[in-house]
Amino acid sequence: MNARRWAGDLAMGARFAFTGGREGWIRALLTGVGVGLGVALLLLTAAVPSILDTRHQREAARQDYLLSPAKIPAADDTVVVAHSDTVWHSQDVRGRMLQPEGAKAPLPPGIDRFPATGEMYVSPALADLLKSPGTALLRERLPGKVVGTIGDSGLIGSRELAYYAGSEHLAPLIGKASVERINHFGDTSDQGSEPLDPVLLLLVLMVFVVLLTPVAIFVATAVRFGGEQRDRRLAALRLVGCDG
Repeated sequence: MNARRWAGDLAMGARFAFTGGREGWIRALLTGVGVGLGVALLLLTAAVPSILDTRHQREAARQDYLLSPAKIPAADDTVVVAHSDTVWHSQDVRGRMLQPEGAKAPLPPGIDRFPATGEMYVSPALADLLKSPGTALLRERLPGKVVGTIGDSGLIGSRELAYYAGSEHLAPLIGKASVERINHFGDTSDQGSEPLDPVLLLLVLMVFVVLLTPVAIFVATAVRFGGEQRDRRLAALRLVGCDG
C-alpha cells in the first residue's frame, strides 16, 4: 500500500514538473543542465589525483638514466641510450636513440622490439604531425623512417610528441652528450608512490569550488523559475486537505 502511495506521489510530482506549460519545461531543462554540470565538475575533481598519479607512474617507468654514478659494463642485458630531444614550433619532442648490446637488452615501455638503424617508433601525435603539410624540416631532422607507434604505456599523455630510433654508433659516445649505458628502464628503488602534494590538492579543490559556485547559483535560479505558479498549486493542494 505504501509503495502504491509513493508511486502516486511521484507521478503527481512529475506531472507538476512537466505540465506547467512552457515555464515548467524550461525550469526542468535548466535544472537538468545545472545538475549535469555540477556532477561533471565533481567527477573531474575526483579524477584529477588519479590522472596525476598515472602520469607520474608512466614517467617513472620509462626513466632511462642512472641515479648512481657507477658505470655499468657492456653485457648481454644492457642498452645504450642517447637523448636526442628537439623542439618544433615551441613544442617539445622527446627523442631517444637506442643501441641494444645483447639479446636480453631491456625494452623501453610502449614498443615490442628495438628499431633497427634508420628506423624509429613514434607516438601517435608525432605520427599525425609528420603527416601534416609543412613539416618537411621536422621529418628531415628525425633519424629514420617510421615503422611503428609507441603504446600508451610509454607516453605520459595522448598528445605527447616522442620517438625511439635505432643506432649502431652510440657505444663510443658513452659519457658524452647525454649518452649512457643502462640495464633497465624505470626507477627500481622501492620508494612507493608519492602522495599528491597537499598544497596542490588544496589548490585543485579551491579551483573546482570556485567553478561550482556559479553552477549552484544557476541551479537555484532554475529551481525558482516559475516558483509563483508552483506555490499557487501547492497552496491549492493544502486547501483540499493534502498532507506534506
